[in-house]
Amino acid sequence: MRCLVAGAAVAGLLMAAGCGGDDDDSRSGDSIEEFCDGFNEVNERFSEIDVTDPDALENALDMLRDLDPPEEIVDEYQTVLNGFQRLSEIDITDQNEVAEVQEELPDAEEAFNTVGQFVEDEC
Repeated sequence: MRCLVAGAAVAGLLMAAGCGGDDDDSRSGDSIEEFCDGFNEVNERFSEIDVTDPDALENALDMLRDLDPPEEIVDEYQTVLNGFQRLSEIDITDQNEVAEVQEELPDAEEAFNTVGQFVEDEC
């Protein structure tokens, strides 16, 4: 089940970009819009990502690294990137390896949820 959780996290964050509302925040609207545009591009390219393919994960990760997240989620976004990086380095079908990553990054699930909610609300 942990394997499925890890894979769902990767795919879920990418798929969340297709949801959400308009950006009404004028103070950081430009950065949010740019972030959402980039995130949507990653989503389009990797909407059917094979989370067991390290090359596919690395390609998605490279594109996600190039994005400049809005200030309100910058820390959580970095935690998500760190989690994706670790997932791209392991065999996510190995539940022991996935468990080790979860122990290394205890805040990853909360960060994923925060970033996912931001993407859903703003993009």
